[in-house]
Amino acid sequence: MSEKVTPIFALGNFVMDRLGNVTQYMFFYYYDPDNYYASLNKDLLNNELENIKENMQNFLDEEKIIINNEEVKAKVINTDIFLLDITHPVIEFIILFKGKLRKGINVYENMYEEEITEYPYEAIWRLPGKVVEVNMKGNITVFNNFLKIRVNKGIKVGGKEVIKFALR
Repeated sequence: MSEKVTPIFALGNFVMDRLGNVTQYMFFYYYDPDNYYASLNKDLLNNELENIKENMQNFLDEEKIIINNEEVKAKVINTDIFLLDITHPVIEFIILFKGKLRKGINVYENMYEEEITEYPYEAIWRLPGKVVEVNMKGNITVFNNFLKIRVNKGIKVGGKEVIKFALR
């Protein structure tokens, strides 16, 4: 990635089914004033995608994800780059992980190193049961089994995040 390519926004969509399968769709939006991504030929693009995928997997491997007291591992299964326009590439990740759910209260925990956000981001969760408690930084909106988190640039995030939801 060129040094002049700067992140401007990120969006994460997390969908958890009743079996505990989580599909995570991540989109990172960038400003690319030198058209670095638009200029890549197919071979260079494929190399870039492999490097990006490996970097994201390394980042995920440093996180600790726990569902109902059992640690689970997230895996990047696909990475892509597309352009909104010549100066605005978007890097897309599809990530999977799975935990064991039970009737009653279920607990998702994510622990990662604290950091100051370099860009704003949003995360939207669809859970298989009603959200009953959230402990995360940012502006939190809950509607039944949906959770939306908005975090502005310059906010300290990380440490331990928790989502509790009820399954019938």
